[in-house]
Amino acid sequence: MADEWSTSVSVDEMYGDWDYLAAVEVLGRSLEPRPSTSLYDTLGSLGLGAGTVVLDIGGREARDALVLAERFGCKVASVDPVQANIDRAFAAVAEHPHGHLVDVRLGSIEQIPADDAAFDVVFSRDMLSHIADVDLALAEGSRVLSAGGAMVIHQVFATELLEPQEAQQMYADGAVVPERMSVAGFEAAVARAGFSVESLDVVGSEWAEASQEAGTAPNYLLQVARLRRAKAELVAELGEGPYRVMYTNALWSIYQLIGKLESRVYVLRRG
Repeated sequence: MADEWSTSVSVDEMYGDWDYLAAVEVLGRSLEPRPSTSLYDTLGSLGLGAGTVVLDIGGREARDALVLAERFGCKVASVDPVQANIDRAFAAVAEHPHGHLVDVRLGSIEQIPADDAAFDVVFSRDMLSHIADVDLALAEGSRVLSAGGAMVIHQVFATELLEPQEAQQMYADGAVVPERMSVAGFEAAVARAGFSVESLDVVGSEWAEASQEAGTAPNYLLQVARLRRAKAELVAELGEGPYRVMYTNALWSIYQLIGKLESRVYVLRRG
């Protein structure tokens, strides 16, 4: 954006004969961004139903798995490497009316606890950024995928607007493997694994916009302001690790809103 204009704005242009309040009103108009639930539409377009089996790899507390089970009636294995997430997933599944369709398992994408060709769809939501060996991850995804099945990957990538110092701090505080933030690097790994890109949805800032407009997400700018101004007190109250995670999570969403990060959804098929 900084290189888009060849000349500077003059003082006359900044304060001249134009209606600032009218411009504010224009910017108050929604661009009708899609919510993050559009990801379920993408998954549903693959024909999910009572006869299909889905792997949600990096499923955390099984939230997505339970939505898929309720919405499509499919069976879902929710696999996560963190025991605390597994404990929360078991609790969520136990009290959900469609919990009987969800199988919670401890495991990772580098070593998926499942037989070959066990799933019709393998689904990964915003977790590959934590994975050191993406080739192994995609190979495992391919191994457990049935013939004709699809792998759906949602991932957030860095854009050219993300400054190196910003990236370094965010990656350190977000347990991010820097190489995973490259679109070109990811797409090269997809090709090496024998997948082709059936479809690509460049979500960009839409999901983050939608959550802000709907009031379903925190005010991340306000969170960052508080985290910066009361750093010592909040570190003492929350602990260093949680403080760093909260700060990075807030920036993660802000950076999507301003184009430093870009959200994408890939549907992959084996070539």
